[in-house]
This record gives sequence, structure tokens and C-alpha cells, in this order.
Amino acid sequence: MKKLFIVRHAERPIIPPSEVGNDIMLTKQGKLESRLFGQHITQPVISIRTSPIGRCRQTAELIAAEVGIKNSDIENTTELGDPGFIIEDGALAWLHWQEKGHSVVNQYLLTGSERWLGFVDLELGVKALCTRIKTLLMQTELGSHVWITHDTILATLASRALVNPLSLSEWPEFLGYLEVSLSITDELEFCYHAKPTY
Repeated sequence: MKKLFIVRHAERPIIPPSEVGNDIMLTKQGKLESRLFGQHITQPVISIRTSPIGRCRQTAELIAAEVGIKNSDIENTTELGDPGFIIEDGALAWLHWQEKGHSVVNQYLLTGSERWLGFVDLELGVKALCTRIKTLLMQTELGSHVWITHDTILATLASRALVNPLSLSEWPEFLGYLEVSLSITDELEFCYHAKPTY
């Protein structure tokens, strides 16, 4: 079977609400749980992509060590973070978090239909990313791909790709993930796990 796991990075310390926290790395527990996550991927892993932010890269490298992927073969991509496929202008988008608060912005990412300054058109952005995912799965051999990202990116994609949008109570925890597979009719199938299932 062909699968893609889109995974929120592992545990990190709390980030103060007024900070972006790009320099905050994984906790000791986060490192341990990253290894456990890698150990529970049952299919051969073909590729790993990650947000270039340090805690995502750490998560990716720890999973890679468990599945036999070299660190040099892990691909950094800003599509998964810094800023991520949902952001058009990071400075303008950050103003929404500062002015409206995290809950309001998170609800917008899950279900909002209007276009906010600094963000891409979220429906179009998700459709475009799903097209790239489908192409990836169709063009590669059997096995799994792993993408490491951030909660906002994972939540936006999952909420808008699934039949029913997520609620705030279903926001992804550390190492929560969206499992994407290709059906026998070459359609994408999605299975969301708000927290890891190992």
C-alpha cells in the first residue's frame, strides 16, 4: 500500500502566547516518543520531508534513525513550515494571532471561509496540496512517506480534507497525524489521529 503520514512534531516546551517560538526544541520526552513513532511504522519508508524549524527537523531525524533513512536524505521544505503552505505573508499572518488570539485563529484555520490578510485562500491551498500528495503517491513504489510539520498546518489540512471539519477539541496533539492513502481507484483516503496511536 502507498501511504503518507503527515505528522505534528513531538513534544516541546510551552511557547509563550506572545512568541512564535521557532527556536524551541524537543523535550527529552519528545525525543523518546519520536523514536517510538518511527518504530511503529510498519511499511518501508521511502522518503521523509520536514519543516526546517528545529523541532520538526529533530523529530524527522529521530524517526529516520528508526526506519533506516539517512539524515542527508531528509528534505527540508517551507511548504511544511517557516512559513508553511497556509501562509502567504508571515508578518501579516502573525498579526492575527497577536490581535485575535490563538483560539480565534485556530477556528479560522479549521472552518473559516473568508480570506484573511497574510494567509492563502485556504480551500485552494488545501486542494493544491492534495493534488501534489496524489501525484507523489501515484508516482512512487509501495511504501510510506513521512512529512513532519506543525499543528496549524496539520489541522488546516486535516479539517479541510476530511468529510467533516475538525472541532477545536480535535486539534492535533504532539505526534498527532493524518494518514493519507491511495485507493484502488486512485483517490485519496484520509484517516485522522489527533494523538499518536502507538
